[in-house]
Amino acid sequence: MLNNSRVTAIVVAGGMGTRMQAQVPKQFMLLGSRPVVQWSLECFNRLDLVDEIILVLPADRIDEGKSLLSGFAADKPFRVVAGGERRQDSVSNGVRAADEGWLMVHDAARPGMTPDLARDALLVADKKGNAVCAVASVDTLVRVDSGRIVAPLDRSEVYRLQTPQIFRRHELLAALEHADTSNLAITDESSIMAKMGHEIYLAEGSELNNKITCPHDLAVLEILLTERDRQVKI
Repeated sequence: MLNNSRVTAIVVAGGMGTRMQAQVPKQFMLLGSRPVVQWSLECFNRLDLVDEIILVLPADRIDEGKSLLSGFAADKPFRVVAGGERRQDSVSNGVRAADEGWLMVHDAARPGMTPDLARDALLVADKKGNAVCAVASVDTLVRVDSGRIVAPLDRSEVYRLQTPQIFRRHELLAALEHADTSNLAITDESSIMAKMGHEIYLAEGSELNNKITCPHDLAVLEILLTERDRQVKI
């Protein structure tokens, strides 16, 4: 399976999450009984196709992060590396720390990812060359200019991108280095990969894989994920 390629999960938790208006980074906040970041680590730890997990933490809070994760026992190689000033810098640090093969870059602020969805996305990447988890829009969408609706958009053609985003290490590293030397600010890996001429392929995402941005998001996900876990145990 996966043509004997090595698979590394890179969990990016290098930011501060200022929109949460909290004293601690959102990835360190408790979701249920454990830190937000631990949910993603446990997901990839349970995925047998993953060979190694790399966690990217803020450079000045690595000791704090390790302490909070004392209850996480990895069954596979697990390393912590320092993040950078921007998200793309943190991703670059994680990519440089990884061995050649498939890289699954995932935001720690998306604790709802499951091993099954991650596995399916990895199989899409192995078949097509890359994969980005996404969910189709269910809302009516319009294009707006200065607060005025200009035109409707076909929602069947609009998706919300999530993570993990899965690429070959050498291709992603080349794209990130291009962004750095060209002074390009990027919000996700697929955008710079597309600029480099790669066709990007979608894999199934989930509404439970939404990103924690504001306090409301954390409260909602705690209810939904707690119920999901309860259903799994029944």
